[in-house]
Amino acid sequence: MRRSAPAPAAGFVVELVGVLGSGKTRLARTLAARLEGQGLAVAQPQRRFYTSVAPAVRLSRKALACLSVGAAAPGHTVRLAAGLARSTQEGPADMASRLVQLLVAEAVAREAASRPGVSIVDEGVVQGLWSVGLRGNALPVLHLFDGVAPAPAADLLVVLQVPAEVALDRLSARPSRHSRIQLIPEEDRLAEMKRGMDVLEDVVEWWSSRPDTAGKVCVPSHPEEDSDERDQLLDQICAAARRS
Repeated sequence: MRRSAPAPAAGFVVELVGVLGSGKTRLARTLAARLEGQGLAVAQPQRRFYTSVAPAVRLSRKALACLSVGAAAPGHTVRLAAGLARSTQEGPADMASRLVQLLVAEAVAREAASRPGVSIVDEGVVQGLWSVGLRGNALPVLHLFDGVAPAPAADLLVVLQVPAEVALDRLSARPSRHSRIQLIPEEDRLAEMKRGMDVLEDVVEWWSSRPDTAGKVCVPSHPEEDSDERDQLLDQICAAARRS
């Protein structure tokens, strides 16, 4: 039986961030079930962009999200594109993909912040900035997020850390082959995964230093699936949401 509890009056946003194979999607599902079991209203606004959605529908939704951010903040959108042009991405297609990823993440952040209850985001702005750094130099883009934020920051950023070997094993077991790491020679994948972890650490350190995000980062110490550590993490997040 669910315990009755009032949903937070204002939206509480939890953003999950981690390298590919860190378990963000599974944790999002488990966390949603835990929160709902405590009587809290839960939304996952990013689900409409998941790869399980038909490609034509997903692409049209992404286009509308990009247009909404562009209309609401045209100057920021132009500056973001210019910053990505200076971020030494591998090519125009990669730069365009990063722009779409960040604009969609900002649209989701705005929607999540306006919702009552708890919103769980597993492909948010911080994850998008990590993708920029993974393929180039993130500094020209990070500077755009110093000062006034173009989108509301998450109330809690949960940084998932797992050993590089574990993340790589999980990634290798996926039937899909959308990841850049999956496409490089096998002997280079572990080094690339470790580099991705270094980039993530740098981006999270930058995010944590912002005045509006200080004290809003949770970095669990390698919680394994179905473990006491994972339960403690879920309880910690739920407690933060209930206090909001």
